Formats: sequence, C-alpha cells, structure tokens
Amino acid sequence: MKAVIAVIATVVLLLLLVAWMKVSVTVVFRHMKDDDECKIVVRTLFGLLRYTVRIPLIKLDMDSDAPGVAFLQKKGVEGTRGKEEKKGKLTVKKIADLFRELKRFLEQVVDLHEIMKQFYRHVTIMQWEWKTTIGTGDAASTGLLAGLGWSLKYMIIGAASRYMNMKTTPVVAIVPAYDRAASETAFLCMIQFRIGHAMVAGLRVIKHWRGRRLPKRKPLAAKQANEGY
Repeated sequence: MKAVIAVIATVVLLLLLVAWMKVSVTVVFRHMKDDDECKIVVRTLFGLLRYTVRIPLIKLDMDSDAPGVAFLQKKGVEGTRGKEEKKGKLTVKKIADLFRELKRFLEQVVDLHEIMKQFYRHVTIMQWEWKTTIGTGDAASTGLLAGLGWSLKYMIIGAASRYMNMKTTPVVAIVPAYDRAASETAFLCMIQFRIGHAMVAGLRVIKHWRGRRLPKRKPLAAKQANEGY
C-alpha cells in the first residue's frame, strides 16, 4: 500500500513539475531577395531541450498542373545527429484544404475564441523585432507603401499586446528605398508560457468539442407530406 501511495505521489509531483515548466517559442522569418527562410525554435526543460524546425523556401514552381512554392524542411532535436529532412510543395489546393480543415475545427469547438483568449493571458512576449526595407524605385509610391507598412505593423503590435503580455519594447523599423526596387524583411518574435496553461487550454478544447452530429435531412416525400403537398 505504501509503495502505491509513493508511486502516486511521485507521478503527481512529476505532473506538477511539468505543468510548472515554461516553454519558449521563437519564430524567425527572413526575406531577402530570393533567399527566404522561416525557423521555429521550441525550448523547454530550462533551455536544455531544444527542437528546431527550419523551412527555407527554395523557389517558385509554376508547373501547369500544380503551381506553388517548393521548400526543404529540416527539423530535429538540437544536439542529435538524426535530423529529418523533407522536401515539400505548398500549392493552392493544399492551402484551400488547410483553410477548410481550420474552418471545420472552429465549427467543432464551442467558445474556442474565449478559450484562446484566456490562454493568451498567460502568454508573455519576451522579444519582438521587425525590420523592413521597401522600395519601388518611385519616391511617391515608396512613401505610400512605407506609411501603410507602419500602420500595419502597429496594428499587429496593438492586437498582440491586447491579448498577450508584452514584456518588451518592440523594435520596429521601415527603411524606404527611394532609388531602387526592394523588398526585404526580418522578423523575430519570442513568446513564453507554462506547460500547465497549455494543458488546461487543451483540456477545455476537448471538453467543448461538439460530440453531436448534424441532424439528418428528412426524405423529400416525408417533407412534402408534412408541408401539405
């Protein structure tokens, strides 16, 4: 009996320790001419465990059958030799399928917006840097794009600080290139949250999942009989 109690107590302590641990997620996106790269780094266990997903965009593949963006995805745990590499292609059909799956998920979970709002309150933004160089070669249109860029960036920062805890001063810059065509950007954002808060949000999503199916349609003959045809 004492052994069972000791095992249960150990498991509970481990769960509490895991729930108390923090997870740090760093998102880096860089676009510079034809060199694009997106990297996501997840750190936990006090920074000892790190998992990286790197997605460099290779080229535009404009085949007649399925035009899209070809990329090489690399992911794996830092400090290990076995890293997975996978070539892929993001097509219009895949994007449409992704949006359909997302819409279906949003329809299945009741009050998902409120669940995520409560989770976002426990998310802390530790770092935010967003620098952009933009130009069209024309001074007037470049100035217009720069103004729109400032508005867009501050709108996104305002939305992020409204739902999350902004613990840093965002570093934002837009450099207009009046004499040449340019489109370069570098974005870095690091957020932090506890595993326990993510677990609670996941359990609430499962709890509010719609288990009932949509009502079946009545046969046409029965429908006409009920309506008096």
